[in-house]
Amino acid sequence: MYPRVLVFACNWGGWSCIETATNLGLHYPVSVKVVKVSCLSRVHVGLILKAFEFGASGVMLLGCEQGRCHFSADSEYIINEYEKARSILETLGIWKDRLVLAQLPAFDGRQFVMQVMKLIAEIERISTSKHARTVEPRPAQDIKVQLHL
Repeated sequence: MYPRVLVFACNWGGWSCIETATNLGLHYPVSVKVVKVSCLSRVHVGLILKAFEFGASGVMLLGCEQGRCHFSADSEYIINEYEKARSILETLGIWKDRLVLAQLPAFDGRQFVMQVMKLIAEIERISTSKHARTVEPRPAQDIKVQLHL
């Protein structure tokens, strides 16, 4: 069984890579789930960390090639959120390379598949290490909230 990977793909460059991969008949594991967002600038640290909390083994931010954003979004914002999330993962003792940023040229389906398979291989490699720390998903019904009235 492959690790669960969540891909946040921008609606433009990132999504075009996924569509191209599909049209070319390229395959990646069904454990890779894609969430289409209007732009990677909409993905913030909290959303990235929530993906890990809910059981993702890895997260990929798949966006437009640097300097080619459809919305002219500042790619510094995207890189900043990515670096903050990696820093928090490291602080929590979680292997920070489980989060990757892929800013690919539009319609580069082959590179997308190569990047996602590389992430999966790295997750599998580190998971076999005795030093790996994983985050287990917590079902909502197991979370207890106490109100002090």
